[in-house]
Amino acid sequence: MLQKLRELIPERSPLRLAYHRYSAMLAALFYRFPGNKMTVIGVTGTSGKSTTVELIHYLLQNSGVKTGSISGIQFNIGDKSMHNGTLRTSLRPWHMQKLLRQMVRAGCEFAVIEVSSHALDQNRLWGVAIDTAVLTNIYDLEHLDYHGSFAEYVRSKAKLFRSLNNSYRKPGVPKVSILNRDDANYEVFQELPADKRWSYSLKKPSEVKAENLELSASGTEFSVRLPNHNLEIKTPIVGRHNIFNLLAAVATVAANGVTVKKIEELLVDFPGIPGRLEPVNAGQDFSVVVDFSYKPSGLQAVLKTLHEMVSGRVICVWGGLGGRSLDEAYYAESVRIIEQNADEFVLTTDDPLNDNPKEIAKLIRSNMSRAEGDNFYEIEDRYEAIRYAIFIAEPGDCVVIAGRGHEKEQTIGDKKIPFDDRVVAREVLQFAVATKPSESLKVEG
Repeated sequence: MLQKLRELIPERSPLRLAYHRYSAMLAALFYRFPGNKMTVIGVTGTSGKSTTVELIHYLLQNSGVKTGSISGIQFNIGDKSMHNGTLRTSLRPWHMQKLLRQMVRAGCEFAVIEVSSHALDQNRLWGVAIDTAVLTNIYDLEHLDYHGSFAEYVRSKAKLFRSLNNSYRKPGVPKVSILNRDDANYEVFQELPADKRWSYSLKKPSEVKAENLELSASGTEFSVRLPNHNLEIKTPIVGRHNIFNLLAAVATVAANGVTVKKIEELLVDFPGIPGRLEPVNAGQDFSVVVDFSYKPSGLQAVLKTLHEMVSGRVICVWGGLGGRSLDEAYYAESVRIIEQNADEFVLTTDDPLNDNPKEIAKLIRSNMSRAEGDNFYEIEDRYEAIRYAIFIAEPGDCVVIAGRGHEKEQTIGDKKIPFDDRVVAREVLQFAVATKPSESLKVEG
């Protein structure tokens, strides 16, 4: 019954928005405003939110400050982690407040929360006093079906920063704004009140600026200029787009008291983030990585990064989402980016939800310039698509399995089916390496 009502009532109708707001109020009251007992860091943006949340949590937790976090990947309470199986970047208020209360009980001093534009527009964070607001970037076609216009999308993101000036002030905790100086919308956010403002950049003068970048398949080295300090960073994190996430995290923890020396030490040993350019190795002579990139912006960043890293072809496995993402402009932009940046493209199924996978594939194909067999292959079964991509790979190539990353279930209709791209890739690779011809794993025909 509740699901039927949700389908009938528009997402941004006054009734739905009132429901979300009152739900958030009740949840905050029931759990006794746990966010007021910690320093809360909110991270928003089009892409890079989960990675930035995980980086901030890692740096704070390992600098000796017990920290909890909520991201689209997992929930962390101190050094204990739980997989986020909700498929939500921002949780429903009752779930979020419950986790915040658990963090308080565990003795966490900081909470780091991934914040979506939907959650901000729907006031799902009512009662959570944000102390540090972080912006990764703003662009893309994503969420315009909900917000109606790019201006409205930006306005929703800005609510996180406006809340700095009108939310509960915790004794001795300043309100801090962390902004991407290279983002086209920087000025909109820079004008919003805060006790301290830090910006980060690759190009422009800022409090945290990256210089002397050296990118490779094994990691990244660069210098960071901060007020009164210089940092030399060496980290296994790869990709130019991840430099921005690193800078956002460095700016955030530095503004909250972590020393430069500690940041340097910790980033050398950073273990990586599940499902974000995560390598899968079984002794093969080509690369296989699993990445969450499903939106045009993420696909472009990852595919360009991989071209910088590998000597051979980039083979991309990807499928369009169903549900609210069933949008021709979204598919058209994704296809344009894949055709420009991937040497081979294997179209498959992601999470079709209640949409027909064949209709999704048909809509995607209608925006393609490549024909079947012309460096393009359509394989509806995701397992078989991954298998095919791995078996056509040659030495020096890179297979990127995009769209699902850390996710462990595939949603088809009302069913959740166990499916982890990393597990599938490892299984296929182990078989392939054990049976491959000496020169490559390429199949005949």
